[in-house]
Amino acid sequence: MAQATSLLIIDDDDDLREALAEQLELSGEFAVEQVDNGLDGVRKGSEGRAELILLDVDLPDINGREVCRRLRQAGVRAPIVMLTGANGEAETIGGLEAGATAYC
Repeated sequence: MAQATSLLIIDDDDDLREALAEQLELSGEFAVEQVDNGLDGVRKGSEGRAELILLDVDLPDINGREVCRRLRQAGVRAPIVMLTGANGEAETIGGLEAGATAYC
């Protein structure tokens, strides 16, 4: 049996984060770690164990784009999937610009 992919979820919405973690762990394909704010996400993500990161854009301490930039500056090369409930054109463009400058 293959080893589970290590996944880090950075999201302040406890219900969403825990539901995502539960569903992903049930598949048996992921070993999930969770944090509920950006600074802890940078710290945990910089440890280099996560093979994939799910990152909320709207966090209470620093926004997800800044978390992404800091992770990349720390040398993290794992894929980062940014999550948001925002659906406006400005948010989409802002996310694309952040991704282009931070290589997220």
